[in-house]
Amino acid sequence: MSPMPSLQKTSAPRERSQTVIPTHRDEVAAAGSELIGGPTAAGRCPAPENPPGTGDRPRGHRHVRPGHGAEAALLQLGLVPGTTSQYTHACYSDIPHLFSGRGFADGLVPYFDRLTGDIPFLEYPVLTGLFMEVASWLTPGGGDLAEREQAYWLANAGLLMVCAAVLAVCVARTHRRRPWDGLLVALAPSVALTATINWDLLAVALTAAAVLMWARSRPVAFGILLGLATAAKLYPVLLLLPLLLLCCRAGKWREYGAAVLGFAGSWLVVNLPVMLLAPEGWKQFYLFSRQRNVDFGSVWLLVGQRTGASIPPDRANLYALLLMGMAVIGLAYLAFTAPAGPASSSWPSWSSPRSSSSTRSTRLSTYCGWSRWRSSPGRAGATS
Repeated sequence: MSPMPSLQKTSAPRERSQTVIPTHRDEVAAAGSELIGGPTAAGRCPAPENPPGTGDRPRGHRHVRPGHGAEAALLQLGLVPGTTSQYTHACYSDIPHLFSGRGFADGLVPYFDRLTGDIPFLEYPVLTGLFMEVASWLTPGGGDLAEREQAYWLANAGLLMVCAAVLAVCVARTHRRRPWDGLLVALAPSVALTATINWDLLAVALTAAAVLMWARSRPVAFGILLGLATAAKLYPVLLLLPLLLLCCRAGKWREYGAAVLGFAGSWLVVNLPVMLLAPEGWKQFYLFSRQRNVDFGSVWLLVGQRTGASIPPDRANLYALLLMGMAVIGLAYLAFTAPAGPASSSWPSWSSPRSSSSTRSTRLSTYCGWSRWRSSPGRAGATS
């Protein structure tokens, strides 16, 4: 099967090249390498071929060890006392608060059992709700609520570490000549600081796996994984837009159709049972997203604080849609006028959540996880 197209109009098949040496491609890496002897000289340390039996596995990806921030662990394990210290010590996490606030501590079933308070049902997409429920199953019962919240955070942190590992490995394998990009993800401070604020790493890991499948010429698998990512957080669906532009320029409508069918199928498999059996609970995420006031992590909150003007949800939604429309126009112009396209591993950067309606309330961890992943592989311009 021929490789999936990049935005380049035509490109002859290329023979597989040696792995790019970071200090030869990245000025920052070259400057930083002066501390340990300077950049590697060309020819002095050539990239060896893969050992027999390893296929095209990138070298070094087994050594990626993604980590989580210790700041939330310090707070949740009681090492940072005080009711407001989670904010002043940059240790905030939604996870322990929602254990009791969304009924997991009481054994309520997400989307089916009504909650007390202002929010009647869990306000997360279905796959994220399942992730939260599985973590509650792994949380021991008994003891006081504070201890159970700590255990719930630890269970989620362990599951999110698996997502972080998947993310790093997928990035390392997506661009064949730059496997060390996985280290940029695994060692990113933004991942360490925000990995356990919320459950965004689940969607980011699934999206990274989807892009890996596209780079391997597997459009159906790409669509299935992207549908699962969208069932966890809404913004991965935006990748279908740059993919549409890419396939329109390259004339690959069959591949795009296969990806869309895989996307729709996996999304429906996850959502349809809850949609039919608990419609009120299922639509809570969409109602909450539309009606939610601007809050921390929103650019509109910053604008409101600077101008002194309150921005209601309907106006924030309108502004976000206008910005999204402008971004779409810019993407289309770039797609059809650029003389050469990016690598298949870099086109996800075209649909940053910062250009979407999620600019109203998406958490910082979404931005950091997404931007760290999308910024690392895309500097090489060849088709992977």
